[in-house]
Amino acid sequence: MCVQEIWLHLLFQLFLFKLSSQANDKVKGYWGEWGPFSQCSATCGPGFMKKERVWIHDPADGEKAQEKWTSIVNFACVDEKYPNCPEDGRWTGWTGWSACTKACGSGIRDRTRECYGQLYGGKDCDGENKQKEDCNPDPCPPLPKKFDLTQCKTDTNFTCESKKMCIPVFQKCDGTVQCHDGSDEMKCSFSRGHHGHIYYDLRRNGGSSNFVSIWWHCFGLVVMKPFFMLIF
Repeated sequence: MCVQEIWLHLLFQLFLFKLSSQANDKVKGYWGEWGPFSQCSATCGPGFMKKERVWIHDPADGEKAQEKWTSIVNFACVDEKYPNCPEDGRWTGWTGWSACTKACGSGIRDRTRECYGQLYGGKDCDGENKQKEDCNPDPCPPLPKKFDLTQCKTDTNFTCESKKMCIPVFQKCDGTVQCHDGSDEMKCSFSRGHHGHIYYDLRRNGGSSNFVSIWWHCFGLVVMKPFFMLIF
């Protein structure tokens, strides 16, 4: 209960007390002694405790002498040992999936969430804060039967990370895996006019080999299929 509600409650009790005092002038009798305070209504955080007293009628009041009148006063209270109630932790939403660790040959991607709001000895969040799943299960292209690293020219060819294969440089980051280790479609970036750079990681949806979604850093989402690109 908030502090404003406590004060409103106390003001209302004071109003009732004033009415009862005015009634004393019209009814014969007197108020008895106040009783002891009750226990605080809350075991943690703010609560109320109350004490009561009873109106003692004058026998001359006749029928009214049989009525029981009680005055109650409430006071705000807080247990010194537990001034605040425990608040259990709550999960944030899941982040988006990370980039797949491999462009082909079955990699792993993950996503995370955070536990927040745990206060005053409250419970920790139930469940895991990280999930993993397999991605890009399609097999990588095979190594060439014959390969000579000297055949790879830097100006026209891209050398795969393993240095066991090279491909034409224009095939790098085209949305189709060409290298046997998938390195031609990992950590790709390219520029577009004067609008800056677009960075993306290759992600295959559901393991499909003909659909690749690209996250566009500057402008939005680029959806790419082999040999065909849509920008919107």
